[in-house]
Amino acid sequence: MPRNYRHWVRSNLLREEPSPILSESVLQRIWFEQLVRHPLLTLAGEKITLHQPGVWNHRAGPDFLRASFSTSDGRTYSGDVELHRHSSDWSAHAHSENPAYRNVLLHVFWQADPSLSDPSPPHIRSIAIEHQLSAPLTELISLFRSPPAQILTGEKPGHCHSLLVSLPPEKLRTILEEAGWHRLRLRRSLAQARCHTHGFEQAAWVALAEGLGFSENREPFASLARAVPIERLLQLSDPVDREAVLYGVSRLLPDPTRTPVTARALPYLKDLWKRWWFHRELWSAHILPPGCWKVGATRPNNSPYRRVGALSCLTYPLVWQSWIESVRRGDADVFLKVLRSLSHPFWDHHASWDGRILPSSSRLIGLDRASALLFQVLGPMAECSEANLGQQMETWPAAGDAGLLRSASMRLLGTSFPPADVRSQLAREGLLQIYKDFCRAKPCRECSMPEFLQQK
Repeated sequence: MPRNYRHWVRSNLLREEPSPILSESVLQRIWFEQLVRHPLLTLAGEKITLHQPGVWNHRAGPDFLRASFSTSDGRTYSGDVELHRHSSDWSAHAHSENPAYRNVLLHVFWQADPSLSDPSPPHIRSIAIEHQLSAPLTELISLFRSPPAQILTGEKPGHCHSLLVSLPPEKLRTILEEAGWHRLRLRRSLAQARCHTHGFEQAAWVALAEGLGFSENREPFASLARAVPIERLLQLSDPVDREAVLYGVSRLLPDPTRTPVTARALPYLKDLWKRWWFHRELWSAHILPPGCWKVGATRPNNSPYRRVGALSCLTYPLVWQSWIESVRRGDADVFLKVLRSLSHPFWDHHASWDGRILPSSSRLIGLDRASALLFQVLGPMAECSEANLGQQMETWPAAGDAGLLRSASMRLLGTSFPPADVRSQLAREGLLQIYKDFCRAKPCRECSMPEFLQQK
């Protein structure tokens, strides 16, 4: 009887990859594809069932965010997942000291170190998957099926994906724009509360700072805008003084006597440092706490150093008055023109203080980010009726497809960007709102979105 081909290949051609050279990227792919046995057994002997591997995080922090699993007693948990080659890597990488890892509930690794029974914190379940794969390792690699778009966004299509894409385009757009209006009304309510408490200009200043911070640095930028109110900043007549205060309070201004910088950046940094020391005592109570910025998690063009530079450029009195009036009137053309015209002799060409030049000169605020700020700042704060605002929004340029929108689109629509017939800014914002309200709020298996769609 001829030998089975599968058995022959496994015996003669396939060899298990030696564990010492197993890369974390392969482990991440196995986890993303869910090519593990169910239930999984933790080092403590507990059985867990994985429902959602989480969103593959390609930036700083845990490898997977918002995973979902249940234990044998029926309880469901949602939290982050960190993967390593060895169990001791958790301690070796000092994750317990990093606040970015405080939501980790699963520490998954290839092998457990024999000398360390469980080095992870007590609230984290530890899982060695070397002997818990759904097939031999070398065969699993051939079973990887996720397309590049899913890997890039870190998401897989969810349970409601098939229902959404089966809708007629006009129906899909209606649902998304309904969610977009809900998102805008929430922001208008927040804007009104801020205006009532802090005044119109300060509310716009905080909203702008939040928008420039993206998701990674949204909170630090909002804190900076509150710590350095626009009214007090405009009282400083010298633009370099205003810039020095912003960088000093933000803690993004290094000491030039202690931090190595290139000759290209040194004169500018020394001048700011000198000005900052003149103002420091007055602003010392407002300096942001250390470690609040995520510098390595952003693209060079979007670094917080450049975004603070953009804020400083906006504090020229004539520039500020032109921009704030565009917000008040709901004038999208002037709003975009002002933001896209911001320019700085150093930050147009650099992403940090180390003096490295960007590949090409880059606007401090590009068209995509300026267009996104229309919905984040101008839409919520414009002093016009909702009907008037809706008409104006029809002419707004749509922002780019980067970041969270790609993840939302993959989870809900199965593609890394929305189809052309639902690419209005309102529909795109609605996609983000649904992703926030449903996909990020609960595990996919507990989501009520499919039920909602079936009733539409």
